[in-house]
Amino acid sequence: MSENNIGSVVVLENDNPAGIFTERDLVKTMAGGKENLQTKMSHVMSKSLTTISSTATLWDAVSLMGRLNIRRLPVLEKGKLVGILTEKDVFRVIVSQQNLLLEYAAEYLPALTREQLRTLVTQFGVERPPTLQ
Repeated sequence: MSENNIGSVVVLENDNPAGIFTERDLVKTMAGGKENLQTKMSHVMSKSLTTISSTATLWDAVSLMGRLNIRRLPVLEKGKLVGILTEKDVFRVIVSQQNLLLEYAAEYLPALTREQLRTLVTQFGVERPPTLQ
């Protein structure tokens, strides 16, 4: 995890996702002593693994992550792991969409101030899910 600058790894069993090991799991393991680093992943990983299909929408993923209070969501395609969606990924998409909306609005609605545009973006984001291609 350190070498790859990542905060979690999905644990596979027979090529199928069986759990996830996160930075929090590492801290809990280390709290028991350094010798616990020899413990098998099956004993320290979070076993209640929630996943989402690669065909689901970003809104579906955000809703699921919020409802279950999780920060990482493994993405599956035909039962196989193809990626992990993180809070950071979601944040990047939202910011880029808001920036695009601000640029569009600034071009076509030059009379509005930037602060008024931010208010519009905030209201848009809260009231309905973003449409992403």
